[in-house]
Amino acid sequence: MCWLKRWALIFTVLLSLVVVATAVAQETSSLQLRLNRDFGTGLGSNIQGRFSFRVEGPDNLETVSFYIDDQLVGEDSEAPFRLQFETDRYALGTHTLYAIGQTADGQTIESNRLTRNFISGGDSTRIALYIIIPIIVIAIGGRFLASRISNRGRKSGEQESLNVHGPVGGTICPKCNKPFARHIWGLNVVVGKYDRCPHCGKWSLVRALPADQLDAAVEAMEAEAAQDKSQSTHEDDDESWRKRLDDSKFDS
Repeated sequence: MCWLKRWALIFTVLLSLVVVATAVAQETSSLQLRLNRDFGTGLGSNIQGRFSFRVEGPDNLETVSFYIDDQLVGEDSEAPFRLQFETDRYALGTHTLYAIGQTADGQTIESNRLTRNFISGGDSTRIALYIIIPIIVIAIGGRFLASRISNRGRKSGEQESLNVHGPVGGTICPKCNKPFARHIWGLNVVVGKYDRCPHCGKWSLVRALPADQLDAAVEAMEAEAAQDKSQSTHEDDDESWRKRLDDSKFDS
């Protein structure tokens, strides 16, 4: 029975090696086709303009033929294998694109198939507008709403403006150097938020800052406000005494 187990183990190992070798062979002999947009419109499966076939295949790939609906478009026998074409030279509608490669050892391999809808220039413009116009409307509406909310927030008092630790972090305005909590409705960009300062009312690109830096900025702003208030009170007192002095001249 021992020899039977040994042969079973050997057979299992050999079978695994065959499966792995087959998978590797299939992977190395496959031909992967993709499209690159050189100049034109590519919106999902709708394309218009100048595009390029591009393929990746085994190292011994010698020639690649490119097809649109079983019609030969052209060939390339040098790596990187690619071919440029214009959608306007073909009928509008759905087309199937693929490639067939020939290897040095005589193998013929076919690529994956891509289905694309060739559209006219006018259609591509309309589709682009259908996408761009709502984005512009949302951006403008968001900015208007942000401005209204910001103005309402400014009327709510100084105490709210000092609450610099918001749900999306706080920052310091690069225009007036005063801290504020970034607004949820601020426009998100890659490196931060395009937000409006509640102190000076100006828009800036701001990033969230550490809490200790924000607290220090709040203390500095409070100290400056206290100093301004003290100075204003002192000036009011001087003005009051000056007015009393002037009034006393008339009394005498």
